[in-house]
Amino acid sequence: MLLLKFISLFLVIALTNCSSNNQSQIYKKINKSFYGGIYKVGDPYLIDGKIYYPKIDEEYDEIGEASWYGEEFHNKLTANGETFNMNKVSAAHRTLPLPSKVKVTNLSNNKSLVMRVNDRGPFTKDRIIDLSMRAAELLGFKEKGTQRVRVQYLSEANIYDKFGNLVTKKKFIKQENYLSLKNQHSFSIVVGSYKRKENVEKIQIKLKNFNKLSVDKKVSSNGDVYKIYIGPYLNKDYVLKLQETINFMGFKDTRIEKN
Repeated sequence: MLLLKFISLFLVIALTNCSSNNQSQIYKKINKSFYGGIYKVGDPYLIDGKIYYPKIDEEYDEIGEASWYGEEFHNKLTANGETFNMNKVSAAHRTLPLPSKVKVTNLSNNKSLVMRVNDRGPFTKDRIIDLSMRAAELLGFKEKGTQRVRVQYLSEANIYDKFGNLVTKKKFIKQENYLSLKNQHSFSIVVGSYKRKENVEKIQIKLKNFNKLSVDKKVSSNGDVYKIYIGPYLNKDYVLKLQETINFMGFKDTRIEKN
């Protein structure tokens, strides 16, 4: 009897594992290779002495030069945490929300593709979008290298877990909040402390594009003091890059505070 129970338990575990593996294989087979990423608009960021300002722009429609990227970045993480595959159709854009759906049209042959934007770039002058090698191939300019295109924003794109299940924005935010509460440490950038409210208002305007900009007011007998900070964030490396951007904007006395 004991042996029979052991065999039954083994079969249940084996069938469960097979089901999980099959689900993952089915997901890959139906060509949904973009999973494991996050929803993000993003804070301003500094690249080669220039600050870029990500934003939601549902009217985005631009004509300019496209390029493509491939083997050097193949299997590396994109800006929203997915895995770049040069043989799949995807794109990088400097400021659109991640992930987004855009329509890219080759203006020399009128070929169009709807594709997923899940990465940041290009950072070469006069280029507006960077396509995967496969996307450039399908649009007919892989050999040429660059091409004049029209890029039109269509909508937000979905993110998925590794089994192909949709992760809604609401669920994603709930998970992020849970991780924030569970994690013992987070980090904020303290921009400074100020006594004059008009100075605080000017700084708020200058830093308005940062998603987690906050002001704490402390009342004392010597006068009110306003502490301006950005955060908290769980990733310290991200905070360090954010601090570099803020310093570049002229705020030289910032410090990172552990919460």
